[in-house]
Amino acid sequence: MSVARPTPSVVVVGGGHGCSRSLRALRRLEVERTAVVTVADDGGSSGRLRRDHDVVALGDLRMALLALAAEAITSGEGSGEAAHERAAPDTSMIVALAGRRFERGELAGHSLGNLLLLGLIEEFEGDLVAALDAFARLVGAVGRVLPATTVPVTLAAETASGPVAGQVAVATATRIHSVRLDPDDAPAAPGVLDALDAADLVLLGPGSLYTSILPNLLVGGVADALRHTTARVVLVGNLREQPGETEGMDLADHVEALLQHVPGLRLDVLLAHERSGREEGAATARDPLRIDEQRLAGLVGTIVRTDLGDELDGHDPQRLAVAVADLLGLAGGLAGGLAGGLVA
Repeated sequence: MSVARPTPSVVVVGGGHGCSRSLRALRRLEVERTAVVTVADDGGSSGRLRRDHDVVALGDLRMALLALAAEAITSGEGSGEAAHERAAPDTSMIVALAGRRFERGELAGHSLGNLLLLGLIEEFEGDLVAALDAFARLVGAVGRVLPATTVPVTLAAETASGPVAGQVAVATATRIHSVRLDPDDAPAAPGVLDALDAADLVLLGPGSLYTSILPNLLVGGVADALRHTTARVVLVGNLREQPGETEGMDLADHVEALLQHVPGLRLDVLLAHERSGREEGAATARDPLRIDEQRLAGLVGTIVRTDLGDELDGHDPQRLAVAVADLLGLAGGLAGGLAGGLVA
């Protein structure tokens, strides 16, 4: 008599579009899914709600929840909107509406999903985690989304040109030396450290190095949890450098920056994008981040070179799902699920 194999637990740490891509990849696999998401954004709808209502940034949390709610089937994935989703009949309308942005009047620029999440926070008397769990139930999310911290934090950076404050300012800065959170003692949100401790695999990224990944690792307790977890810790490498934030940096520079901010961080695997023949002839500006194996040899455990890109210059959830399944030893057992696209 065979013994049923436990469902592996995977935690994604990040924010923005990169986190959303990783979660869409996990929707294709039979795993337990948890996202730990940065709340330091101060731009757009999130920034306005922060200033007006003294809450953490809500936009990245909303994107992560909608990524777990359904599989994107149109260009909505590339635009950051989740209006074009395929979901169960009883959740499809709320999923579509939650990704909608207002175009006119006082609400112009606001996401309805952000406003709904704000309303849930007030309904649960300020309990952000409870509000996120309720939002997840509304959209039929298969998995859990947790804020890195429930404390409103500001991201600040030291650059070659001097200090800058605010995620928007950091994202457009060049030659960043270091980043920090203010306050610097913001504790991890309830459930975050337990999720990292219980994980079988932790995915860092993909996403902006200084504004999506590191803000999570700087929250109190997260770095220690990553140092001590028995999970395999995987850095999902970005496809290319970002104008401003990581301009001129290769993969080894990304890894060194992570280790500078989190000494002792164990990176068991680096998933490094290596474009296939389908991208032959691409412009020089689209060249993947350079993989300097000599420099990386002492910084990461295993380097896995694979094509992670889609046709729109982003991480392809399907390709990323295959890579993660292979790391979990699930590729053979889930071949049908991967081919079919979605395993609920």
